[in-house]
Amino acid sequence: MGLFDLFRKSSDPAASGGSEDALPEDADARSAAQPSAADEEAPAEAEAASGAAAPDDEWAPDPKEGPRDRAENGPFDAAEAVPERNRLDLGAVAVPVIDGMQIRLETEGKTDRILAVTLVNGKAAMQLQVFAAPRGEGLWRSVRTELAESIRKRGGKADELYTELGHELVSQVPVRTKDGRTGVRITRFAGVDGPRWFLRAVFSGTAVTEASERAALVDLFRGAVVRRGDAAMPPRELIALTAPAAQSGGAAEEARAASDAGEEKSGGPDDDDLNPFERGPEIAEVR
Repeated sequence: MGLFDLFRKSSDPAASGGSEDALPEDADARSAAQPSAADEEAPAEAEAASGAAAPDDEWAPDPKEGPRDRAENGPFDAAEAVPERNRLDLGAVAVPVIDGMQIRLETEGKTDRILAVTLVNGKAAMQLQVFAAPRGEGLWRSVRTELAESIRKRGGKADELYTELGHELVSQVPVRTKDGRTGVRITRFAGVDGPRWFLRAVFSGTAVTEASERAALVDLFRGAVVRRGDAAMPPRELIALTAPAAQSGGAAEEARAASDAGEEKSGGPDDDDLNPFERGPEIAEVR
């Protein structure tokens, strides 16, 4: 496993220009928003499973969404049969690790609460966050809708795909590149509704444009194990992660110092309008 860092989060860097995954406007942004050969159109039975529209005077909860084989192939709940694999235990979620991969923890500036973990493999990145959810209702459908509306209000594009992970949202947001040109930042959001939890992934960099590099991170996503706990929590509440015991002491302090040194460089306008949750960052890129 490669570097392990703690990043102190002061504001959401997703809105700032000059990101390394920002593509020039004339790049193949359109192709990145199209289904790959592995992607599928949503099957008719998947639509039927959501049920017919309820009458105006009758409320129906959103169904839980995610891969059809989630229980067998992940992401897993800790109470399920989980295959053996080398994982890093972060408390609320344990994530598989591979050689050469960087693991970056993103913390809340004032409290050092760990809000997210980002797995970086080469130029491909995937951020993971865990949220509390109702037992009998899915969150991903409503979150996806709110995200798309927020992205479009900012002048971006938001399109849905149906992939091996279920429904995904492709975001294309205008940015200013380092050389002053207008570009577009492309990210893909995936969500899985589990038993009383919601796990969200944000793919960026070459995980959006290169099928093989996306597949490597999708494999890690499917291998994740969520440990929600039994405590009562309101739906959509962010479940904070915990740093591994091996990172306590000097290594963690050095990582925090590096995070503090880079904090001013990673600042940018707030993206609270992109956040369908009441707590936690919506888009967080690691530079």
